[in-house]
This record gives sequence, C-alpha cells and structure tokens, in this order.
Amino acid sequence: MFKIGSRVIKTALGSATAIFIAQSLGLNFYSSAGILTILCIQPTKKRSLETSIRRYSACVVVLVFCYFFFSVFGFNPFGIALLLLFFIPTLVMLNIQEGVISSSVIMVHIYSLQKISLHIVLNELYVISIGIGVALLFNLYMPSLEHKVNLYKKEIENGFILILDAISVFLNSPEEKFDLKEVNQIEKKIGIAKRISKLEIDNHFFRSSNDEDYEYVAMRERQLEILKRIINSLKIVKKENEQSKILSDFFHDICFSLNPNSTGIISLHQLDELYEMFRSMPLPKNSDDFETRAAVLNIIHEMENFLVVKKRYVEKYVNKSR
Repeated sequence: MFKIGSRVIKTALGSATAIFIAQSLGLNFYSSAGILTILCIQPTKKRSLETSIRRYSACVVVLVFCYFFFSVFGFNPFGIALLLLFFIPTLVMLNIQEGVISSSVIMVHIYSLQKISLHIVLNELYVISIGIGVALLFNLYMPSLEHKVNLYKKEIENGFILILDAISVFLNSPEEKFDLKEVNQIEKKIGIAKRISKLEIDNHFFRSSNDEDYEYVAMRERQLEILKRIINSLKIVKKENEQSKILSDFFHDICFSLNPNSTGIISLHQLDELYEMFRSMPLPKNSDDFETRAAVLNIIHEMENFLVVKKRYVEKYVNKSR
C-alpha cells in the first residue's frame, strides 16, 4: 500500500527549503544543501543531531585536507587518490566516517573549480550549514509514539494473562497439550514495543518519563524468559496431584494481579506460604509424584523471580512518581 510518512514529508520539504535558501543567497553548488538535508533527517531527534555533528565535522576536515593535498600535489586524479587514502582513515579514527559521502561532495566541488580560496571555503561552509541546519529544524517535529507503545503494553499484558491461565489449566490437567503459539506472539510484540519505546526515548535530548516505557517492556521481556523456563518445567509434570492443583489455583489468581502498578508483594507472600505448605506434606509415593513435586517446587522458585522482577520495576518507577 502506497503511504507517505512524516519523515518522507520532512525530507522533501526540508530539501526544497535548503536549496531555496542557498540559491537565494547566490551560493555556488546550492543543490548540495538539499542533499545534506536528505542525509541528516533521521528517524529520531537524537540520531539526527549526532549524524549532523559527524557530517559537519567531516566536511570541515575535508576542507583542510583539500587545501593541503591540492596545494601540494595539484588538482589532478593523483591528488584526489592521495587525499582519500589519508582522509577516510582519519574519519574512521575520529569516529565520523558517517560523513564520507557528504564530505566527498565538498571535495568534488573544489576539484571541479580547480582552485581553493577563502571565498570558496566560506561558500562550502554556508552550504553545509544551511543543509544541516534545515535538517535539524525540520526534525524538531516528531510525532509521539507513546500511544502506540501503550497499545503494545496492553497487548503484552493480555498475552501474559493468557499464558498464565494456560499454565493454570495445564497444572490442573497435565494431559492437556500446552500451546506455545501465544508465547511466540508475545515475544514478537515485546521486540516491536522495545524498538518503538527506544525511538521515543531518542526523540528527547534529556532523560524523561519515556524511559519508564522502555524499562516496562524490558521488565516484561525478562518475565517472559522466566515463563519460558516454567513452561519447560511443565514437561516433567505427568499427572496432577494435590500440589499441582494448589499451584494451578495460584496461577489462576495471579492472572488478575498483573496491574503495572502492583508490586506483587501479596503474591510473594502466597508463594512463601505455598512453599512451606508443600514442604510439610507427606513424601511422594511414586516416581511420577516425585517428579511432579520437584517440578512444582522449581516453578515456585521461578515465579518468585517473576514477581521480584516486577517488584523492582514498580519500586524504581511507579512508586517514585507518586
């Protein structure tokens, strides 16, 4: 489906604006201002600023190299070869290799003029400044991604409820087949939500509340890894017993306490009580009961980690904002 995004619109308008300004000022090679604008408009404000600094620095460095190499070796292909031979490694050493293309355009400008002077250098600096400046100006507008992140957060929470409920059903009836489709879907959604929330962070130059969304998704990612280990432990459970049924009720109850603001302290206390209860129960009578008991105790340990991960997140972000 044909779609024009905000970045495409900014690139088109920004490039045209840069060319218009440079041309109105009577600068040579004014079209290069538009090229620089295209190169410097990035998906986020932070990345756009970093890209602009690197490209501007690379353009300034190439002007110095052009003055030296063309003055010494002349305006010929041999001079360009030597210039690039030393120029590119210099950019890599300065960690501004991103500016190779834009700075090479400046080098070609000077080579085509077959001379270098203060007037030419100033012309190039004006072109560079206009192109990069317009890109930064147009990139000040970034549509908020917070609504999209919140939608994914809700979908992830609903997915967790389905997974926990499925674990509850399995513990009550181990003969039922456990479906991993939901786990894979939530894993994909977490990956997308993490990427979007990182973009939202990079659209702010200073630390903001957007960090909380990223940390929330990271917290759910760690919890999902724990749930995958729990699901792996379920393979050991061959038949239900008293412990598995009690734990099944616990998983059923915890489905209703996934609120992002809940610390899970009550659930942690319930786990401690379950652990002590299971320890006081009679020893297993056969191998199946023994394996089930071992799996149940391991699941309790993993669920404790699951709840502690959430508790740390709430203490760090939710309680702090109250």
